[in-house]
Amino acid sequence: MRIDRAALSRFAALRLRAPGPATALQQGDRRSPFRGRGLEFADFRPYDAGDDLRLIDWNVYFRLGVALVRQFSEERSLSVKICLDVSASMGFGEPKKSDHAAQLAAMLAMIALGHRDPVVLACVGGIERSLRARAVNLDGLPELLHLLERTEPGGRGNAHTQLIAHLGSARSDRLFLISDLLHEDDEREALLRLCAASCPRPIVLHTLGADELTPDLEDIERVIDAETGEEFVIRDGREATADYARGLATWLAGIEDRCRALGIQYIRSDVGGRPSDLVHGELYRKQVVEHGTGGVG
Repeated sequence: MRIDRAALSRFAALRLRAPGPATALQQGDRRSPFRGRGLEFADFRPYDAGDDLRLIDWNVYFRLGVALVRQFSEERSLSVKICLDVSASMGFGEPKKSDHAAQLAAMLAMIALGHRDPVVLACVGGIERSLRARAVNLDGLPELLHLLERTEPGGRGNAHTQLIAHLGSARSDRLFLISDLLHEDDEREALLRLCAASCPRPIVLHTLGADELTPDLEDIERVIDAETGEEFVIRDGREATADYARGLATWLAGIEDRCRALGIQYIRSDVGGRPSDLVHGELYRKQVVEHGTGGVG
């Protein structure tokens, strides 16, 4: 897949918005549910043998005779997972859906790593299984980009099974699924449910090409499904175009409604638009990204 590396530097001023407390083990600048040596006072707890004496509130001790230890909110990083669909259907169109999706994945990784939010990138849905890379800061970004650039969409693997292996048991603070969602209904439902169970507020970036949104069916007699090989005969191109438009609208509305019901943030990412415009526009308006000076998340 193709990545415009030069364009990634344009996102240095952005960071991912935290939908809740950060839970990554890595220290960062986000509020977390953990107590430790932070800057913001959180609570008191009774003194236990071995506690640092410097944390005892001596004013309370001298007034009440009770040794209490000050606790502070630790600042952590967001744990981020980016899941990219590389099944055969992502390789169609001009420009290819896979190139558009890969550029989006690279931009999101750049934004996260620029603020020390560790990233796991997983490519799912293809015939290869071990398409995964991890980075904890910008030094690891080249490895993620290399994974994207050496991967091409192809085949039809079990995206749900692969994603389970990549996600593991730990929940993520931010999870992105970048896909055309051209899966069988039951597999797509399983994918969406898995995302909803793996993150408190996952995001689906639904990637569709121009040929899928407004296909020219008037001079086409047969259409073949690239992944299943199933052949469809078209007898009346004009009528088929109208039927297709109605069916597409129903299908898109159904997916968006299903995402909403599962607590998934649904965002369209048409290949006709530039990925950078989506980041600075729709993702910013929907509070997926924010300016890095926006304060502690």
